[in-house]
Amino acid sequence: MQLPYDQRESLILVGASGFSYADAATICEVAIGTIKSRVNLTRQRLAALLAINRLDTHGPAPTTRAVLNGTGRPDSRKV
Repeated sequence: MQLPYDQRESLILVGASGFSYADAATICEVAIGTIKSRVNLTRQRLAALLAINRLDTHGPAPTTRAVLNGTGRPDSRKV
């Protein structure tokens, strides 16, 4: 299953490229709420596709977790 283009674009702009939601909305020529919705939906879909359990301490690399968590930076987990 592949993610729709608009969802991939939104996640790449916000999650990987570091654009703000407002800047991503301007680039995509949509409302800021649309970008927020797309990014959230895409993060959920990716987590499901990758079978990622956010509580799993042995899961994906820190950068992957950061994109899925929406923090823009690797989280520091306490084990």
